Amino acid sequence: MALASKLFSQAGEDLQQALQSIDDLQSRVVIVDNDKLPYDQAIYKLDENLLDQCDVVNETFNDVETAYNDRIVGVCRTDMFWRVTAINTLVTPTEYSLKCTKLTAGGYPLLTKGGVVGLGSTVSFLHPNGSVTNFPCNDRIQEILGVGFGYTFGFDPRNYYGLKYYNEPYSDDIGDTLVGGFIGTITQGQSTLTVMNPVGAGLSEYLAIGQIIEPKNLDVFSGTTKITGITTGFTDLRDIESLVGIAETLSKVNILTVDSVALRSVKAPLDNGTYGSFDVLDDPANFANSGREKYSLPKDKDPFVPQTVGIMQTANIGVGVSIALDNSGFPSASMAWNPDLEGYSLEPSGVPIIEPPKVGSGKCFWRVGFDKFPKTAGGGRAAEDATRTVEVDDITNVYGNLSACSAALETAITDAIGVSSTKETTLIGSNLINNPSLVEGVNSMRGERNEHYSLPIWGFRVGIGAQNEIVDRLQILQRHLDDLTIRNVIDA
Repeated sequence: MALASKLFSQAGEDLQQALQSIDDLQSRVVIVDNDKLPYDQAIYKLDENLLDQCDVVNETFNDVETAYNDRIVGVCRTDMFWRVTAINTLVTPTEYSLKCTKLTAGGYPLLTKGGVVGLGSTVSFLHPNGSVTNFPCNDRIQEILGVGFGYTFGFDPRNYYGLKYYNEPYSDDIGDTLVGGFIGTITQGQSTLTVMNPVGAGLSEYLAIGQIIEPKNLDVFSGTTKITGITTGFTDLRDIESLVGIAETLSKVNILTVDSVALRSVKAPLDNGTYGSFDVLDDPANFANSGREKYSLPKDKDPFVPQTVGIMQTANIGVGVSIALDNSGFPSASMAWNPDLEGYSLEPSGVPIIEPPKVGSGKCFWRVGFDKFPKTAGGGRAAEDATRTVEVDDITNVYGNLSACSAALETAITDAIGVSSTKETTLIGSNLINNPSLVEGVNSMRGERNEHYSLPIWGFRVGIGAQNEIVDRLQILQRHLDDLTIRNVIDA
């Protein structure tokens, strides 16, 4: 047999062997995926039970929030106050510049640049008695000043209860296309989305053109939105509570161009104290393969990175390689990171910013408000962003008195708080809080699922990817060996 024909025949045998290996691996994926079904079902039931216990309390928190908001809407309380924006001591008598400001759980904008002291970099709250209290503007300044939840004055915050999950690629079900999650910002009418996570921290390496961006709990885009471009830029990440140890004013981040314009602006944080969360998904069309590509993954795809930390919802019960009960109050936006980089620095300052993201179940902000309203010079209620300049002698005459709330509104708040307190006490006294065996039990089941089912399935899938590369190579080889010009050279 001529040498070219012999090589062609050998390539054909190797090709058939690779195709048979793919078929065997695909069968193993189906068999093992079916074998892990009892664990999937048991984990789902336990997760659902744990989540229901948390939701019972969280719903009562929301009921209290509604009762407080009804009092604001009923105009017997207000969520407006006078913020001192400047004090002019160069005139006699001294003049105070005021701005009517609305309570926001997400913090307040800085009025001036510079340090963390002074009227511009704190919220200078003017009391009806004429005194001024300087509160932190946001989480970052609160941390620098070393005070408690100062920026939430006018609110009575409560930390939600929830289940925090840690998810890694190998634990995803067949066909699950999640790449990771991030906090993002975008401007209404624009198509550039800023990833509020440092480049190199664990997600940036896995972003790709064609991936789908899915906003969580926000109507940002009108339809399926895909990444069309990826660049980098610099932004201030110090206000992102989920990130730890950010020291530099500007950090390098990914800027994504998408094929849709934003229907609304998303800043970080939002006015209600939460963050805009986005998931990155591989295009499902790339995973709806049949034939030899079915279940295939790239042979070098990392099974453990990025790790996504998030809060379990009804739609993703059972997710994760492990879970933990959470009552931290940290933002609920999911965050992807690389645990292998923990303790390393991405900044010139050497600060070890790579740490587990501070992801929690979030907060409920009970809007207590005030019984006196900011008034205009004419005595009416000032609108948000209205301004006044008053002399120091008149500083105690810039608020008006609101009418007393009705008994029905006050009773609704008292009753809602009573129910909430009872439900929370029950939860704290339950096995979920005082006996960690429930969470430990479901995590032990996850451990078995991870070790004996999810990891082997991942191995089969990357094996399919490797065999498909072999098939592609052999098909190219056969095509060239069938070329008469090449055969004549080999057989000469």
